[in-house]
This record gives sequence, structure tokens and C-alpha cells, in this order.
Amino acid sequence: MSDTLGKLVYMANQIAREFENQRPGEAVDATWDHLWHFWDPRMREMIVAHLAAGGEGLGETAKAAVAKLAAPVAPEPQTKATEFNKAGDHEDGRNLMSDAG
Repeated sequence: MSDTLGKLVYMANQIAREFENQRPGEAVDATWDHLWHFWDPRMREMIVAHLAAGGEGLGETAKAAVAKLAAPVAPEPQTKATEFNKAGDHEDGRNLMSDAG
């Protein structure tokens, strides 16, 4: 394991342990959220590849959070217009999309 990868594993475990103590029932989601929002994409790619290769050194919470990183994420609606668009995308097969925003 490279020095950089070792540091990423250490940090992921440290973040996971902190959330296990703060919010035990939400530790995986909180860890995933932290990694998604605060880690550079290259860091996320490296830790996801490490998990795919077996995830040596990652704790269970960190493993589960990194596994979520590997799954595609659809962004949540950001405005009322995008909430409208999301709701209308699949109703009766009609395209109810708004061009308002």
C-alpha cells in the first residue's frame, strides 16, 4: 500500500469512527456525505479502487461508505423548478418538463 493510500485509509477510518461516536445509526451515511463533499475526486477514486481491490485496512463503516461512493448518485432537486421537473418526468409517460429553470 502506498503512503498516500495508507493516509486515505487512515483518514476514512478516522472519519467513520467519529461519526460512529456522534451518530451511530447514521455513521455510514454521514461518512459517505463527508467523503463526497470534502474529498477531492482523485482521493475518492483512489479509495474506491482500493475497496475494489479488497479494501485492506478499512473498517466496516468506512467500507460501507466507500461502497456508496462507488454507486452513481443522482443529485437532489436544488430549486422549486427542478423539483417540478423531477415530479413530472415520469407521470403518464408525458414530458411535463418546464423550461422555467
